[in-house]
Amino acid sequence: MLSHKVLTRQDVGRAASYYEDGADDYYAGEGEASAWQGKGAEALGLEGPVGGARFRELLAAQVVPGEPSVRSGTRSDSKDRIGIDLTFSAPKSVSLQALIGGDERIVEAHDRAVARALAVAEERAQARKKVKGESRVEDTRNLVVAKFRHETSREQDPQLHTHALVLNLTRRSDSAWRALRNDEIVKATKYLGAVYRAELAAELQELGYALRHGREGMFELAQMERAQLAGFSRRAEQIERRMAQEGLTPEHATAEQKQRVKLATRPRKVPVARQALFAEWQARARDLGMDLTRPTPLESGARRDTGAGPRAPGAGARSSDEAAKRSVRFAIAHLTERQAIVEERELLDVSLKHAMGRATLPDIRREVARLCSTGYLVPETPLYRPADGPANAPALAKGAWILTEVARGVERSEARSAVEAAIATGRLIPVERRFTTQTALAREKRILRIEREGRGALQPIGAAESLRHRLASSDLNAGQRAAVELIATSPDRVVGVQGYAGTGKSHMLEEARSIAEERGHRVVAVAPYAAHVRALRELGVESKTLASFLAAREKGLDEKTVLVIDEAGTVPTRQMEQALKLAEKAGARVVLLGDTAQTKAIEAGRPFQQLQEAGMRTAVMAEIERQKAPALREAVSLAARGESASSLARLSAVREVRDDHERRRAIAADYAHLPETERAKTIVVAGTNDARREINRAVREDLGLAGRGREFATLVRRDTTQAERAFAKNYAVGDILQPQRDYPKAGLARGALYEVMENGPGNRLTVRGEKGEVVEFSPMTCRRLSVYEPERSELAAGDRVRVTRNDAARDLANGDRFTVAAVTPAAVTLTDGQRHVVLPADRPLHLDHAYATTVHASQGTTAERVLVDATTRSRTTSQEVYYVAISRARQEARVYTDDLARLPAAVAREHAKHAALDLRGPRAHERSARIRRD
Repeated sequence: MLSHKVLTRQDVGRAASYYEDGADDYYAGEGEASAWQGKGAEALGLEGPVGGARFRELLAAQVVPGEPSVRSGTRSDSKDRIGIDLTFSAPKSVSLQALIGGDERIVEAHDRAVARALAVAEERAQARKKVKGESRVEDTRNLVVAKFRHETSREQDPQLHTHALVLNLTRRSDSAWRALRNDEIVKATKYLGAVYRAELAAELQELGYALRHGREGMFELAQMERAQLAGFSRRAEQIERRMAQEGLTPEHATAEQKQRVKLATRPRKVPVARQALFAEWQARARDLGMDLTRPTPLESGARRDTGAGPRAPGAGARSSDEAAKRSVRFAIAHLTERQAIVEERELLDVSLKHAMGRATLPDIRREVARLCSTGYLVPETPLYRPADGPANAPALAKGAWILTEVARGVERSEARSAVEAAIATGRLIPVERRFTTQTALAREKRILRIEREGRGALQPIGAAESLRHRLASSDLNAGQRAAVELIATSPDRVVGVQGYAGTGKSHMLEEARSIAEERGHRVVAVAPYAAHVRALRELGVESKTLASFLAAREKGLDEKTVLVIDEAGTVPTRQMEQALKLAEKAGARVVLLGDTAQTKAIEAGRPFQQLQEAGMRTAVMAEIERQKAPALREAVSLAARGESASSLARLSAVREVRDDHERRRAIAADYAHLPETERAKTIVVAGTNDARREINRAVREDLGLAGRGREFATLVRRDTTQAERAFAKNYAVGDILQPQRDYPKAGLARGALYEVMENGPGNRLTVRGEKGEVVEFSPMTCRRLSVYEPERSELAAGDRVRVTRNDAARDLANGDRFTVAAVTPAAVTLTDGQRHVVLPADRPLHLDHAYATTVHASQGTTAERVLVDATTRSRTTSQEVYYVAISRARQEARVYTDDLARLPAAVAREHAKHAALDLRGPRAHERSARIRRD
């Protein structure tokens, strides 16, 4: 793995200790425990081991010993940046084999993998400079790196790792040494970690070691069992214990949370007799039954060339090329399931992790280029933004920049020369390259074509004049009347109703259905989630989930059908295309009912918004009825229009509690102190699952429910893509699988539960069923699997819970909320005041505590009061999340934050949901430039 920390002047002592700490390491006697690297180091004449005195001089940016620092604008305080510590850590089993098994070849392989990753980092080295008052960015492509290899963790376990200290120095083209602009290196940390692991895995396999692969490109040596590795992971145990105390898990904790726990639990590194420590390691390895035998290296013909140059034809080349093909295809499928546009760094990162040892970065790059040449991948035209502008400044193609200059009165030839010079000198700098696929483009084009060609293609359901007369005497407001009129009188096949939260879309739909049915039409509704379907059925509308509608053999559509797609803003491109194609074929009309300002589809695309932007006839329902308090109604209205900061100013209850745990405790206490009747009308919205779990625990403690119930096995869905579920390495031992259909050949039954016992070797899963039967199968042939993480949850009478999976046999929908009426060792009884549901406890339950919920789970619910946890540091705090959260409340919305000053900017953040057609080509850029000019 790779972690990074930006070091400042206050970290000088730590940086200097890197030089001293490795002196007694086992391999230090070979003179390779420290080394300089980088073209910048070469320019300074630095090679071989790192010298302590020179190292300290360069930490202070003294390129010439004894002279002042060369970093322009150097700060004089402790925040002065001295470099970046990139720490490359070998997998645990690799460290054990190298340091206990004494395989020095592994240490050498680790060193080479680190060097190759740093060479990739060096490509991203930049510096700033000013020319005639203009700030520019230059790609210097040179670094000064001091590498220090260490062999023990702070708990004195074997840990082969290298601190690569990238000094805050780089040499510009004018030969001046200046501070390093490290933005691109820091952003590429995950990617650089993947490069390191890919190179190390390749070398290990060439040495003859077999690997056991895991999620995110992680791997271990196959010869070592998990229990053996745990015996040498005292530091990991220490961190996990502290995380558990804070209500965190390694799987769900953020990088920031993990780093905080590591720092809080980090003991001081104390010196220890090296020979005694080595003897203790060997004894522990014997007790654990470890096999530390060195394998025989592969034949040279099967080895791979891991360099950047072309590879001679041979078995190794063919093997790595094939691995690159499979890995890039996997990365495309995995990434484009959630976003229609992917960035190059992300594409390379995921591809490398999937290939892990079977292909390296040059192999992956060649395959990406090949897919672009065949048209399968569609690259964006190179874009550039001003070097002196903010990182999110508009980026344009070269042609668009030329047109911008022409619009200012510059001759075209002069404009071209000026733009080319700006690119060459760094006044215009390239932005990350992006890609989409022909498949994604084709889907979006078909959606837009169906709507466009369906304009004026049908006979209206009713006459406009008579309908207006009828609606004038109804209790509908103006926006609702406009929506009903559009549905009933439009000759278009596809129409939209953009209804803000709380504007009475359900009431409008009741009237539209009545009018349509009176005139011989049948209204059928589909919705993404079962809870929405239940609400539609309560209105008397024939309804089913969108997924079940698309999967059914008989769709029940004809020219007299009005297909209503509810919550259309959460429908992805894939499903929208299928639904519109079916409606077009049957001659049916479609009503898209939703809100583009609320949370978008989890899958790729934003077709509802695209259709509106493309001119689909749309009625807007903007008269909010849900909120009864005038100030809250105005706040929701402003949030719906994207004016989040102004909306926040209208809320009277915004409270700052800086510490995350104290804030969540405060939310729980405020909830628990409400009268019981008020608690039933209140929901808590948390930004992350960790926050949700912590608030739920705190509420139960404050209500006196903790310790009064019984513990039950429960299941929490693990977030995976279809592409990930096809590969065994992406399942964790202990995961619970639940097939969505029968797989008789594999021995899997629909709805049954299976525990993952092993996720290899090869692409094979070994699982154990509820009756103890052991089944082995390839997930490549059994794609429709739900994946869960098992948990133990206490449930007590009086607990508020939420159903987390549809259960047709018991008429339970994902998202349904109940109160626990009773618990026994054999069952949990739920009630909603109207019915009782008994859930047998002989198998894990699809239940979760429901005091706090995430914003996605809250969408579609209504409460009198909402308490919102809004952490400004979290990406989950954004414009759409804030809008959905406060719009759930009728009477009051309380917001709790870690930073009042930063909150307005946090709730104004936009998280773009890309469409493939957003990818800009030359013509699109020229159009945008002309618009700017006009």
